[in-house]
Amino acid sequence: MLIWLWKRLSDGGTEATVSGRALRRFSGREIEGLLRAGVLIEQRKADSWPVCAHCDCGLDARPIRVAGDRLLACCPRDTAADATLEPDDLRRFGIDADRLISAMAASSGLQAATFALAEGLWLLGRLPTGMCIVLCRDTHALRAPAAKLAVRAAAGTAPVTIVATDLDPATDLQLRTAGLAACPLADCVRADEFGTERLAFDRLLPVGLAPPRLVLSRSRRSVVLDGRRLDLTPQMFALIRLFAEQAGQRDPILRKEAIEAQTGRPANEIVRDLRKALTGCGLPRASVDALIETVRGYGYRLGLSPAAWRGN
Repeated sequence: MLIWLWKRLSDGGTEATVSGRALRRFSGREIEGLLRAGVLIEQRKADSWPVCAHCDCGLDARPIRVAGDRLLACCPRDTAADATLEPDDLRRFGIDADRLISAMAASSGLQAATFALAEGLWLLGRLPTGMCIVLCRDTHALRAPAAKLAVRAAAGTAPVTIVATDLDPATDLQLRTAGLAACPLADCVRADEFGTERLAFDRLLPVGLAPPRLVLSRSRRSVVLDGRRLDLTPQMFALIRLFAEQAGQRDPILRKEAIEAQTGRPANEIVRDLRKALTGCGLPRASVDALIETVRGYGYRLGLSPAAWRGN
């Protein structure tokens, strides 16, 4: 039921409500438990009902009347179209987002207290592995730089996975570029033997399971990419290290001016030489272009997230 309520909240925003008719799929015990916990907030009962889908009566809503022992949503044009209602159909409930998040975290066995990071963004808790789980109601919230900074500040040095109800490829790429893993909500939902959906994070990558793709050793001046050792000159090694260190900054782009100031050479020339050197080490040209990305008009950046490289 918690996952179902979260989806309703994601679709309808903070003012989303649910009807008693919609809650019939759940047991009365579950509903009463969430009312006591303050997750569901009962509102004033409905005093009207939506009109027929194709009705031309001109009304905004149907009146509700009692006829004997029946409760009817009356159609002004055709009594045969009157809808018989149950008393629970008139109940309306709001959803307290913060208490819903807390209930979801508790049901998943996550550690640490939940709290809001930004509009539509909550820290759900931490896995036993140390990974922070952030729940996102609307991916638009993730496009603001302040939202990414809030996530980073809450997680500290711990890895982060952002679980979003709807995750489009563009947002996924932006997050991974910023060093934040992302996962669609559907990948974290499991149905138990009774068909109840629950959050399950067992498929998320534990801390330390995936080795870094890029390993730089300053003392040895060595570069290892995806297990392949790359023999680079000291100047090329220094440049790729600059790219890796910049990837961990708020702005991952290494500006042309910074490259020229650090190396004493025009940025386009030395980056061209770095790409040639990487190709000479046996990397395919497509892999080289993906590793050292051009950001037109600004500079260049490393095509890996901060979590994908390690230096010593």
